[in-house]
Amino acid sequence: MWWHSVTRPRTCDMSTYVFFQLYPTLPHAGTRFARSLKRQHFYSRFTAALNQLSAFITLERVRGMAFSSSSSSSSRVNMESWLFRKPKNLAAWQLKPKERPVTVSSAPYNSPPKGHVAIKVIDVAINPIDWKMQDADVFGLEYPTVFGLDVAGEIYELGDEVDDFHVGQRVIAHCNGYSQKDASHGAFQRYTIVPQEAVAELPYAITTSRGVVLPLAISTAAAGLFQKDYLKLPYPTNDEPEKLKRTVLVWGGSSSVGSCCIQLAVASGAEVFVTASEKNFDYCEQLGAAKCFDYHSEDVEKQIVDALKDRTVAGAYHANGGDTAFISCARILDQTQGKTIVVTVQGVPEKGMPSSARGKMISSSNIFNNEVGPYIWRKFLPKALDSGKIVPAPEPLTVGEELRSIQLGLDKQKAGVSAQKVVVTNIS
Repeated sequence: MWWHSVTRPRTCDMSTYVFFQLYPTLPHAGTRFARSLKRQHFYSRFTAALNQLSAFITLERVRGMAFSSSSSSSSRVNMESWLFRKPKNLAAWQLKPKERPVTVSSAPYNSPPKGHVAIKVIDVAINPIDWKMQDADVFGLEYPTVFGLDVAGEIYELGDEVDDFHVGQRVIAHCNGYSQKDASHGAFQRYTIVPQEAVAELPYAITTSRGVVLPLAISTAAAGLFQKDYLKLPYPTNDEPEKLKRTVLVWGGSSSVGSCCIQLAVASGAEVFVTASEKNFDYCEQLGAAKCFDYHSEDVEKQIVDALKDRTVAGAYHANGGDTAFISCARILDQTQGKTIVVTVQGVPEKGMPSSARGKMISSSNIFNNEVGPYIWRKFLPKALDSGKIVPAPEPLTVGEELRSIQLGLDKQKAGVSAQKVVVTNIS
């Protein structure tokens, strides 16, 4: 831990002791404005730690142990362990497969390993995969475990070789507990561990309850749009993108993933056509969709084929809907110019595919094994959120507070929502 790297002088006043414990965390690089903000945060921590130490010394004096150079080594050890004690963690545990409801109980706090950060979780979002994991263990996890992928909160502790974040910084993050098969990486707890590549600063203009709708959806959208074996669009840019003269079809534009697909594809220079319920047309157009089609229409495939007649298609992103919707995407591409690949968040149907089309399933975690993840999360997303180029969408649907509301959130998401994402607030 960072405070172990500082040797306490044998005699020093209280403020000097606390200052030298915290000084290694004080950032000395960056713009003058950034340094100013970070130093303000440092001194707020300094004051808080000083107050904690004052309370400790008062307690020790009551016990007859004055804080001085003659204090016993055991007293100093007790003081340090009290001042820098680990926080009490609490989690919504899935004790065994298919058990309902989740059990809220204590959980260990783990310091982040190299390249990771510990996040104090404020809000979480719930995705379809979360209730599907409760209904049937898709990943073969070890139990008990902690579900969840989307968090918004504050950096609580930094692992080694983490240079771009600081303690107290507001962030959103894509947890990877399912792929890591490690409960300490799950979202539904007060403190979680996340690799720094899956963390982005959250501007103060965006609340945590809004920002938390993004993480998994951003990663999933990016996995299908930008990876080499998928649609392979140019990376999105925070500048004005060059027009590609290519069109992407997004089936399910008002879904969480679909909302991010629209924004990321537009930021890469592509034109975007979407399917959605007619009531959500305005919503999709505000995100950047060029044309919207009602997937309830009996001739929706013909409408889209006619609209794509003079365009080159970059492929289709099947963001929502079952096998029928996937096959509709494939049939549309079979009748248009350009790529005939359909990327999907679900499985590829075994039957009904045109011979010219092919499907490919998306794994959101794959982007952290190549250059896509670091580019999206570290280079593009923070600036895009700050400028408004990427907006948190869809709107959060807050179903409750604290970990006791996680099961309610899972059930609500399973029941279905439209142009909304289920959120549980005030986790810590």
